[in-house]
Amino acid sequence: MLISDLVEIGKLGKLMDEDGFIPFKPGIDFQPDFLENVFLVFKNNSVRYVTVEEVKKNYRIKIDDVESAKLAANERNVKVMLPKSVVESFIKTLDIDDHVGKEIIFNSEVIGKVVELLNNSVYDLLICELKNKQELMIPLLDKFILDINDENITVHGIEGLMEL
Repeated sequence: MLISDLVEIGKLGKLMDEDGFIPFKPGIDFQPDFLENVFLVFKNNSVRYVTVEEVKKNYRIKIDDVESAKLAANERNVKVMLPKSVVESFIKTLDIDDHVGKEIIFNSEVIGKVVELLNNSVYDLLICELKNKQELMIPLLDKFILDINDENITVHGIEGLMEL
């Protein structure tokens, strides 16, 4: 398995308390059931597979491997990741819509379609392939989204994004 086969579900904070718990900052679309067996990806791209023993309120987690937990707490912002297949399977179970395949409508005209949903750890981005085959990233924020239904997404205020 490669790092590219993984998807980030959050990050670990700094400081491990005396009971071995580290703050966990969940990403958008995070589901608490994700916190079981996870991959920790460090800044140098080393990876450790660990089990989350316990989760406290406000997502403070305890990892079974004390050495990995100490390394993660010392490094700060260590990525917590899962295989894409696990996340996709779980999302299908929950019937969460990733918007892939939906047409993008701007100024009453179809300008392209969604090919991927990407989370940048702050908000979701619709990755769209435009009719001219260029790629456009539209933040999934009320500022840009007028309407979402089963077939399409109507957007506004993206003139500046289209010029990039």
